[in-house]
Amino acid sequence: MKKIVCAVMMGILCAFGAQAVTKVASLHPMLSDMARNVGGNVVEVVDLFPANGELHAFEPTAADVAQATGAQLVLACGKGVEPYLEDLRDSLPARTQVIELGQSVPDVCLPGSTVADPHWWNSPTAMKRASRALRSALERLAPADKVVFAKGQRAYSAQMDTLVREAKLAFAAIPHEKRVLVCSHAAMSHFCKDFGFTALAVHGIAQESEGDTASLARILAELRSKSVPCLFYGVNEPPKVLRTIATQVGAQALPLALDGINPATPTYTELFRFNVKNIVEGLSR
Repeated sequence: MKKIVCAVMMGILCAFGAQAVTKVASLHPMLSDMARNVGGNVVEVVDLFPANGELHAFEPTAADVAQATGAQLVLACGKGVEPYLEDLRDSLPARTQVIELGQSVPDVCLPGSTVADPHWWNSPTAMKRASRALRSALERLAPADKVVFAKGQRAYSAQMDTLVREAKLAFAAIPHEKRVLVCSHAAMSHFCKDFGFTALAVHGIAQESEGDTASLARILAELRSKSVPCLFYGVNEPPKVLRTIATQVGAQALPLALDGINPATPTYTELFRFNVKNIVEGLSR
């Protein structure tokens, strides 16, 4: 009888000691990866963004909203990446918080413009900053798990610091005059600021944007004058247009995960290293 009573008491104590898992929904794959790193095993992450989706064309469906309904927190990039965000807020229960992690990151404007580049995740330093904002949000929701969140965020920050060191070492082989990063659309301003590159874009902020003929002619002339050895297209974009332009200026064309989306590199570390490898390959020759 004593053994039975002890077993029952232990079961009750375990039930009271167990912490509820915090459910988080994410609108971007790299935010999902961050949440899994910071939250560890006390956070359940639901990906609302489809595996092969287009960042600037995605809009949550009713099924996506249903997945987010049980979440205590919804992670968004912010900075205008999600034009549907206010409608999404209205569709969710009042208890569900929506946090725009990009709000914690200082703006970086497109070259020669006052327009901010919303692709802040291309900077590990910005991701590190955003992870602190995520940690604070999780701690408010689940204060009993503060130790887990603190440990996860510190480890994530260390990962970002490692990526910065690796990139700077890799880019040391690229002469200063060759540090011109020409992409299919304007997505690398944060990256270029961090690593001393000049950013140029054939089209606008979204990969679907079409540059006008005059702008394209100006860009072609600039590329020829700078003898740019490589142009970069989004890994999820049709490469034909950029390859055609590259041929016209005597350059090669390589892919980059400009929008932070590449099913072949599902974690931020993999994705960033993929970009660094291709930039070094394209600009070192």
